[in-house]
Amino acid sequence: MFDYLWSKTIATILWPLHVLPTKSVYKKIRSAIGIQKTAKSGGGSFPKHIEKFYETIGLEVQNGYGLIETSPCVAG
Repeated sequence: MFDYLWSKTIATILWPLHVLPTKSVYKKIRSAIGIQKTAKSGGGSFPKHIEKFYETIGLEVQNGYGLIETSPCVAG
């Protein structure tokens, strides 16, 4: 219970530092890379640092695997 309260407190303190870039910087990054909602990866996962970056700027990351690596992404 203490861990939950501590993480909630830290998240509340850091929340303004996340909201400010979301309104300005992250929107420009998403428009520059041409992805607005979902980043899809076919054939192999993104490296962890890229996946964390996409999630930080507000993009959902989906991995697709199949016999032909691109078919799950096209179907999605």
